[in-house]
Amino acid sequence: MKKKKTNSLKTFLKKILVCFIIVYICVLLIGQQFDIARLNHELDAVNAQVDAAKRVHKELESELEASKTYEYAERVAREKLDYMKPHEKVFIDSSK
Repeated sequence: MKKKKTNSLKTFLKKILVCFIIVYICVLLIGQQFDIARLNHELDAVNAQVDAAKRVHKELESELEASKTYEYAERVAREKLDYMKPHEKVFIDSSK
């Protein structure tokens, strides 16, 4: 009778231990899934920033290429520095 009780107690404790281990593994897996979801969200945000930086980089490169032309220098001189060619008449719109 004593052997049966100790055997049944041992098997019961083993079953409880196995259940705890399974629950622990499930909790770890669920926690990892939350971490993966959070990291994927952060990755999407970083990728969006990289895309925005690439667009700005392309715009700056095109501006740099345009700045090497004579037409660009002339346009900047006219628009920002208010320069004009000799004997040129400039009309200013007074409604602005």
